[in-house]
Amino acid sequence: MGVGDTLRKVGNYVRKRWRSTGPDSYYHYKRGRERERKQAEQRREHDERHGEQERDETERGDEYKERYRAERAAADPHAEAPRSDPSQPE
Repeated sequence: MGVGDTLRKVGNYVRKRWRSTGPDSYYHYKRGRERERKQAEQRREHDERHGEQERDETERGDEYKERYRAERAAADPHAEAPRSDPSQPE
């Protein structure tokens, strides 16, 4: 009797899955929702990475400009010394 119950359960499971794969089924709806959720998550992660990369590039560019300005000032004694904080007025 144990084997018969197990086979019946397996058969019922297979039949239910077979019937529920139509385009109007909950299974189809659920898979579509999961796919949309994963795609949205991947887009969000990509946007975060892209924004972080842009910020890093901007920081590197600013650091380069400050270093270049300091090197020019050191090479030219008549030039004005660079300010420590460009956002602060003198």
